[in-house]
Amino acid sequence: MSFLRPFLRPSVLVFAIATLVAGVALAFDLGSWDVENDEAIYTYAVERMIDTGDWMTAREIPDDYAFLEKPPLKFWMVGVPIRLGLLPRNGFGFRAIDALLAAIAFGYVALLGYRLSGPAAAIASCLILFGLRDLVLIHGLRTNSMEAPLVAAYAGGLYHFLRWRHAGARRDALITGGWFTLAFLTKFVAAAFLPLVAVVGLALPRPGELPKPLRACLADWLWAAALFVGLSAPWFIYEYYLFGHQLIETMFLQHVFARFTGALDPRHLNPWDHYYRGIWWMLEQSRCQWLIVAGAVLLLYRVVRRRDGLAWTIVVWGVLPIALLSGLSSKLMHYSYPFLPPLALAGGVALAAPIAMLRAPLERLAGRLEQVRLFGLPALLARPGARAVCLTIGGLALVLAGLALLVGTAKVVVAGVVLRNSSVMRPLVVAVICFALLRAWRHVLTAVPVALMALFPLGAARDTLIAAHRPRHVLQTLRVCKTPAVAAGGVAPGAYAVSKDSIPHPYSYYLALPGKWEPIGDDHAALTAAALAAPTAQRPIVLSGQAFSDLAMRLLREDQPVPPAITFDPGLVVLLPGRLGACLDDAIRAGAHSIGGPARGGA
Repeated sequence: MSFLRPFLRPSVLVFAIATLVAGVALAFDLGSWDVENDEAIYTYAVERMIDTGDWMTAREIPDDYAFLEKPPLKFWMVGVPIRLGLLPRNGFGFRAIDALLAAIAFGYVALLGYRLSGPAAAIASCLILFGLRDLVLIHGLRTNSMEAPLVAAYAGGLYHFLRWRHAGARRDALITGGWFTLAFLTKFVAAAFLPLVAVVGLALPRPGELPKPLRACLADWLWAAALFVGLSAPWFIYEYYLFGHQLIETMFLQHVFARFTGALDPRHLNPWDHYYRGIWWMLEQSRCQWLIVAGAVLLLYRVVRRRDGLAWTIVVWGVLPIALLSGLSSKLMHYSYPFLPPLALAGGVALAAPIAMLRAPLERLAGRLEQVRLFGLPALLARPGARAVCLTIGGLALVLAGLALLVGTAKVVVAGVVLRNSSVMRPLVVAVICFALLRAWRHVLTAVPVALMALFPLGAARDTLIAAHRPRHVLQTLRVCKTPAVAAGGVAPGAYAVSKDSIPHPYSYYLALPGKWEPIGDDHAALTAAALAAPTAQRPIVLSGQAFSDLAMRLLREDQPVPPAITFDPGLVVLLPGRLGACLDDAIRAGAHSIGGPARGGA
């Protein structure tokens, strides 16, 4: 069994368990949600790579132009398993790689928490991070976007950098370089803070302290740089050969310089404190804000009094990038996601601190109590069978307490008898009594408090799971309903767009493809003739709220009926003319609201 020893090391077990549990939680109802705005862009790019076989240049929705904003590594990671038949070509398949990378990120967060303050910090840090609902669900770790690989790259890269600094193994430098390459080829300059945090982290415990001679350290990082350049350069060279200055203008001038110094999109302009207010709101939603404040104080104490290099790196990771991003013009909350794990780690440290302080006196008290006999019962329970039964009851009681905290009422049927429990305290009392009768006071006074304190942030994690189980999939439902009608020739492919402002990409992704997305401005006369009156040209029509009001008033003045219509995003309406009206009930059941046309069964 010696070959198993490397896999039974505490660090390996912590990483494996955290990754497995997080992966299961993240995969919960993974494919049920409609894609989000950026997610529609990336999913379209993957589908076009699969369909055309052009894996070097991604295409952009809705006009199928070359997509040069970001390198295509993420598209390859999603598209290749689908092309090989390893993943289905549906919502689950497009998001599975993100869930896997996010689970790995949770594994690294658990490892960092374990190194900071032991197993309680590892458990609590992961629960706090999962309890940040927006991080998981809104342009987050479960979506086919760039956030999961970026969070994994920061967590994994900094963990292996800290290992390199402690032991000096070249392997850790190369793994750090690999994580940086993943971040760079996924979201380009968003990777820049990873080496910055690592370099600033070298300031403690003593500035310039290295794990081995300077020449050997430089060799490690030259190899890591060679790995980065060797993997990154070929795509840039190829695309520059094809597009020349257009690549520079799109990727560097528009989506880096203009985005962060001006207004590529005026809706992205926010005040300097946008990230701070947004992060505090997320912490309030998870009900862990003061716990994280306490943890931050403890981390700063370790930095000042102990010159703790690990605590210092965690502080730099959470503070420096957000401060620099706050000085830029363009601000979106998902830009801050790679810098949220340090906050969860701070909360884990705060939960682990009282456990560490009380462990020694509680163990001494447990030792004294275990020497006390209670009415001769311990002698009776010393028999192996009775001891096993009592331990089993105590363990099951702890499981019931955890289930009550996680899912509320738990129901079990035993021999036709239905057993229900919605209380956390009752099974805990049973567990304490069982362990006390066995004189296993160490379980009562150490294991139970650890479990209780580590599960303190579990409520927010449960809320995230509940929210994940309430997906919004109106557009998916309309596509499923529309596709057979398009194939039969009863509905025209494509969709119309009537709005002065841009319409989010999910509408074109679900409603237009495989046809065209046709913006037609405010020409309601042309719209009426082409889309409402001609059966062969009828297709979904996406309108702004004002355009729908104007069209409805015009039709009513002309004594014409208003076709069925639904809304589920503020300010946008989807008109369902002709045979598409049969999709109204399905859309309502999926979460839409009917606002036009005749009332139907689901309205």
